[in-house]
Amino acid sequence: MNIQFQNKKELNEVKERFNNLTEQIKEASNFINEVEKGNLEVDISKSLLDIDLGTSLLSMKKHLSSISNDEKTRNWSNVGLAKFSDILRNEESLKLMDITDNILMNLVKYVEANQGTVFVLEGEGNSEEHLSIISTYAYDRKKFIKKRIEIGEGLVGQCFLEKQTIFLTDVPSDYIAITSGLGKSTPKSVIISPLLINEKVFGVIELASLQEFAPHHIDFIEKLSESIAVSIKNIRDSEKTQLLLRESQQQAEELRAQEEEMRQNMEEMQATQEEMARKSDELNKATSEMTSVLNGINSNMATIEFTPDGMVLDANDNFLKTVKYTLGEIKGQHHRKFVPKEIVKTEEYNKQWKRLASGEAIKGIFKRISSEGSTIWLNAIYTPIKNAKGEVEKVVKFATDISVEQEMLAENEGMISGINAIVATIEFTPEGTIISANDNFLKTVEYSIDEIKGKHHRIFVPEDIKESDEYKTQWSRLASGEALSGEFKRISSTGKEVWLNAIYNPIRNANGDVAKVVKFATEIKKDK
Repeated sequence: MNIQFQNKKELNEVKERFNNLTEQIKEASNFINEVEKGNLEVDISKSLLDIDLGTSLLSMKKHLSSISNDEKTRNWSNVGLAKFSDILRNEESLKLMDITDNILMNLVKYVEANQGTVFVLEGEGNSEEHLSIISTYAYDRKKFIKKRIEIGEGLVGQCFLEKQTIFLTDVPSDYIAITSGLGKSTPKSVIISPLLINEKVFGVIELASLQEFAPHHIDFIEKLSESIAVSIKNIRDSEKTQLLLRESQQQAEELRAQEEEMRQNMEEMQATQEEMARKSDELNKATSEMTSVLNGINSNMATIEFTPDGMVLDANDNFLKTVKYTLGEIKGQHHRKFVPKEIVKTEEYNKQWKRLASGEAIKGIFKRISSEGSTIWLNAIYTPIKNAKGEVEKVVKFATDISVEQEMLAENEGMISGINAIVATIEFTPEGTIISANDNFLKTVEYSIDEIKGKHHRIFVPEDIKESDEYKTQWSRLASGEALSGEFKRISSTGKEVWLNAIYNPIRNANGDVAKVVKFATEIKKDK
């Protein structure tokens, strides 16, 4: 294309415009290069602003700067949420205060606030429900000298109640005082956010700053509040689980203690029964030895139950038959109903129920009165029964009626006493070993008891008789239960002949076995 200019001036004007355009393109290119490098702070020259290209570039810069700021804000928020997520996830302590202290300290620094506090819900679900301060950071204000905030009280209580974030930019001068090196100042902004998850509030977090919180700060705090709420919920659930576990363990321990006490009571009952059986066996043995008639006593037990102070609760048929009462006649009556008046008046009887109420068992042979006024002798034990707390709940009496045995024992003792006064007696094992002898026998054979006890009967027997067939079979016959009687020639310790008119009497025990042999003898003259 061929362009012709009218004069030199016109040519110069074209050149100038071309040079200006070239410079503007160069400036625009430099501007774009800086923007591409991420320098959104680069300025646009005045010459570019005078043309449409400059306006477009400035608009582009503002748009890119907005995008960059949004990206920085998102990155700041995402990095912060990740950071606090790591803090919550890696927190070793399960104590709520430790966790909230750590979170609050980091949060105040991250959002460039000056101070903060965390309130948690206490007494959930009852009339004492309230908010309590659990963590603070750099706080110095009179309002929160008290640690308890009622639901709905003040901004914190209102935030909990309404479940909505409260953001203040016009903070009253008496609400919060931020202390710094320059003194105390009223914060420029305060944010109060509920610690909320699934519409349930677990607490409130409050932050104050000398700078105004940006929208992305508020959004970040609200999102983090949910994570803090999750942690509080998990810790509270863990605390409840631990509490239930401890209660379960405590109940298990109490159950084991009760089982152990029941086992001990059973052992005591068994020991009581064994002791009563032993006493019964001893009584059986004594009666059998003296009379050779009785071979056992009634093993069925008579039982009766009392309150710790002696009131009748229950009794079995054996006891009712023994005392000749019906249950209706004695239930609710005091134990003294069965006791002779002379015994009721004794100090020992007055102390008996105090001893039983304190847990002491009492056993022995007791004199009692039936409904007909007859005397009853009972071999019995009073056993206090304790509950799980170790308190005496009732007293159980186990008894055996030994009235007949007592009477016979008294008769036999009198009879044996009379026999011992006039007859020489000596006792042997079924094999012939000497067990004991009375004074009459010892005088007759001129021995002391120590000289003969544990030795065989043959020490009294002449040599010619020892070798006889009759003597050799004597002790096997006695051991089989055969009684032997007659006139027997014996030798005293001095070698003197002694003639005895005697009977060897096998004594059987309750099982019918020969327990010993008793010899009853009177000395007769040599000429008979």
